[in-house]
Amino acid sequence: MDRKDLTRIDDYTWEIPQSFREGMRVPIRILANEELVDDIITGEAIEQAVQTAHLPGLVGHLVVMPDVYSGQGAPVGIVAASKYPAGAIAPGAIGHDINTGVRLLGSSIKRADADDLMDELADKLHEFIPCGVDAEGSLQLSKSEIDHVAQSGAQWALRKDMAKQDDLVRAEEGGRLNEANPSKVSETARALGAQQLGTLGGGEHFIEISYVDEVFNRAAAITMGLKEGRLTAQIHCGSRGYGRQVCADYIERFQDVADKYDAHPPNPNLAFVPLDASEAEDYMGAMRAAANYAYANRQVLAHRVREAFDEVIEGGGDSLRTVYDVAHNLGQVEMHEVEGKHMRCYVHRKGAARAFGPGTPGISLPYRALGQPVIVPGSMGETSWVMLATRDAMSKSFGSACHGAGRTMSRHEASYQGEAILDDQLENRGVRVRSGDTSTSGGVQLKENIDAVVDTVSGAGLAGKVARLKPLAVVHG
Repeated sequence: MDRKDLTRIDDYTWEIPQSFREGMRVPIRILANEELVDDIITGEAIEQAVQTAHLPGLVGHLVVMPDVYSGQGAPVGIVAASKYPAGAIAPGAIGHDINTGVRLLGSSIKRADADDLMDELADKLHEFIPCGVDAEGSLQLSKSEIDHVAQSGAQWALRKDMAKQDDLVRAEEGGRLNEANPSKVSETARALGAQQLGTLGGGEHFIEISYVDEVFNRAAAITMGLKEGRLTAQIHCGSRGYGRQVCADYIERFQDVADKYDAHPPNPNLAFVPLDASEAEDYMGAMRAAANYAYANRQVLAHRVREAFDEVIEGGGDSLRTVYDVAHNLGQVEMHEVEGKHMRCYVHRKGAARAFGPGTPGISLPYRALGQPVIVPGSMGETSWVMLATRDAMSKSFGSACHGAGRTMSRHEASYQGEAILDDQLENRGVRVRSGDTSTSGGVQLKENIDAVVDTVSGAGLAGKVARLKPLAVVHG
């Protein structure tokens, strides 16, 4: 694909018309600036987006975010809205790591007061938080208790004295999705969940200690508790093996019933069923259970981060306050205006953050008047951003924004070639690194274009800049 296949809508929006390929149900809107668009349209991800646009029941347009990259089935970095309940649901368009997301904690701790303690703090975080693909947590819960976690989400952690009420108030959906159904989750997934709660995992998931480098929206920063020169902690992870198994189980199940519903997508990893099918109901119940597991996991990790801070800095744990907890891989029923009509949609977000504008129902109360916070982590050890959703996001992207830095290869390719950011490169720049698994250290550094991604999201009017964060220490798998 090249630019002659695109129609330019504005400085940050490019469209692939529905006529580009027979079978596409909607056009594709690519959000990208001049720096990003050529990489996007020449990569594998855009072909996956074209295939995703074949899903029945899609409305409006398929959204491709500026940080898109290839995934399994659908690319990572898309938003696909299907008419509810007449459309279809595809687990591959939500993702294997259900509700991978970011918890950001702010603090009143000055960077200057903690610089000499950063090595000790990194050591404590590494000691307190199990990292790596096969990491097991210290909780080791029974399968029945994991069902309670999957029903309650972060509320479970509150009952176990591992959360503050304000943590839940400042989390998307209050840290819990309704109508979760753990009975629709396989025994294999539940067994993984019993071992892995309170673990970070591997891959690109990490915990990072940063500081607020610059504030761009002071009024919003005050509400968020962000102040220049103060420490922050960022937790980037999801539902671990529990969610991955849920996705794998239901892709296989949907493939098995493809003939029943005459559901034959161009890619088997985009297996789908009608939204009103019993299989869809089962998947939605299991997906919500996995999402709740992820909310609980990030909350337990936040508790461990506070414990580590308390060990190193007097009162450090109490100083850490949740700014926001945002999900990246979820499917939800929402109301949107599509071609001038208010319509109930099932919105697939894969590698995309919900970004509801000011006054939209569903935003956490502290941010109702401002708009939903959007936390945009860079690659490990790189610049991150805090943004605030705008009203325009509702019409342009089904209330969605980017989820992180773009990259030039898939997760599989990155794993094969080594960690995206080498530990020794980070150390040379003064970022302390603690790794749970050094087997993948070494390799090629991926293109880091977080600023181009954020500039696109800002220029397109989806979200405005609030603050930029710079890293001091990273703990990863």
